[in-house]
Amino acid sequence: MPFLGKKGRFETPFRKALYKSICSEEVSAYGGTPYPCDHSGLEQCLSLCSSILPHQVQSPEKATRNLERFLDPLARISSTVQAAVDRLRAGLLISDWKPDLVIKAFDDLDVVFFAGKLRGRTSINWHDAQWWIDEEKSRDGHRYQLAMTGYMGNRKAAIHLNAWAILLDAPDAETAMWSVVIHEMVHAYEHVMCGSSPPTPYDLARGWDDGHGLMFRRLIHPIHERAMRLLNIPVIKDNYTEDHREERYEI
Repeated sequence: MPFLGKKGRFETPFRKALYKSICSEEVSAYGGTPYPCDHSGLEQCLSLCSSILPHQVQSPEKATRNLERFLDPLARISSTVQAAVDRLRAGLLISDWKPDLVIKAFDDLDVVFFAGKLRGRTSINWHDAQWWIDEEKSRDGHRYQLAMTGYMGNRKAAIHLNAWAILLDAPDAETAMWSVVIHEMVHAYEHVMCGSSPPTPYDLARGWDDGHGLMFRRLIHPIHERAMRLLNIPVIKDNYTEDHREERYEI
């Protein structure tokens, strides 16, 4: 259902069908959008895997540097990463895609952009309008935000996607879907590698107390560049265009 009867700015019959599918169709490796994924991996994407023990926590600086090295455009891309890129490229060509596509492709996005660090430690789910209305009433949710990523304890994260905002109200639903998921995966990486911690003094001194501190601002640029180079997917928003890759946390 739309928010209080409000129609999405770019709502069409096709988009409305996409929105309805998140409520009526279960995400399954055996149905829906034909994207290659295994059942166990999909289950880990939909619900956090309690059997995976937390790794040693890293400082924001160390976790950032490690991923920057992985994302270096001059670094060799492994056969595992290349295979994931090939599957993602094929998935982007599917014309009759459904919202389950980005969940099925989550492990491949993780491999390509985050060195596989999120598997089993990050869940991802779509939610309808009513979920976001309830979330707004209960805590920090907002019915018109595209997504949010919550810390679930034990260095695990949960990504929540707003089906109404992405599928009915965004100018380009498909691009928004991929872009928003990769953006939220940066937040998940912070939680998985560093745990949940308040903004650092460095971030607070710059007024970065909204979850987009130096770690996010350093990583979003190489991730955006890789996404554009390999998949032609834009990730950077207008308010994060300033490049902070040369800044460092004090050690």
